[in-house]
Amino acid sequence: MEPPSPVPAVQDNKEWLLIDKDSTFVLGAQDPEMREIERLLEDEKLVCLHAARAGRRCSPQTAYAADGVVKVGPDNVHRPALLLPKAPLVLVECGLPGREAALRVDHHHPGDPGYTVPPEDYLRGASLGQVLMLLEREPTETQRLLAAGDHCLTAAYQGACPGVDPGELLFLRASWRAKISGRTLSDVVEGILDAAQRVRRHHDSEFGESRFLDPTEIPVDLAEGAAYAGMPVRYRALLPDGVLKEMYKGGGPESVEAFMAEHREAGRRVYGNPYRGYAGAYWDGGAG
Repeated sequence: MEPPSPVPAVQDNKEWLLIDKDSTFVLGAQDPEMREIERLLEDEKLVCLHAARAGRRCSPQTAYAADGVVKVGPDNVHRPALLLPKAPLVLVECGLPGREAALRVDHHHPGDPGYTVPPEDYLRGASLGQVLMLLEREPTETQRLLAAGDHCLTAAYQGACPGVDPGELLFLRASWRAKISGRTLSDVVEGILDAAQRVRRHHDSEFGESRFLDPTEIPVDLAEGAAYAGMPVRYRALLPDGVLKEMYKGGGPESVEAFMAEHREAGRRVYGNPYRGYAGAYWDGGAG
């Protein structure tokens, strides 16, 4: 479960312009948006480190419970690093319990600057957009795609994000999935489109969602395909540690809140953001 973020959020956008050039940015888990954030910070010659646990860069499951920082170079070597005691600390989608931060860049938890931001204002909601505001830089076309895809993917695929072309978004995200999986780009695109068709065929009008509850029969591109189809999907996955995780994506706020309430009442650990259309639950105490 994603724990509450450990530092106060900035609510007034005017404060974004007060970033100290001596600040140290600590970045959470790696994904396309975080890679671009790191590139921007390095371009501005700002100190940029990575949240770590037990000497390794954090994953999405551990990003809010880091116990230190490292610097991961292009060679993927994790080198120990130290936080200067007087440097203002900016946490980007991560947490360092016990360390006071001057600013938080995030959209995952209640109180985060981007938590309640709607799709039409996705740049203010996405962490990448927040960093662009901090640096007083205008977004490129690619940065718009990355921000929209990370903050509100289903809405972005349905054309709800100004300046974001759904076809370009599909190409960008499929290219990333191909790179990290070793699959060809054409295979990934076909997988997403096939998953979208399967989501449409599995739609249950009674529940208002498509259900894939057998974790052994989940299409590899299911979540992406559901977002592309613009339909809510509920599915399960068996994690490497044997924990069963149930996820819900693409629904409206009321549907997401209902999913979270259902699992809370069953005593399960839950995370999610009704404003961004996703939630998840762990069936037997898994951390996430």
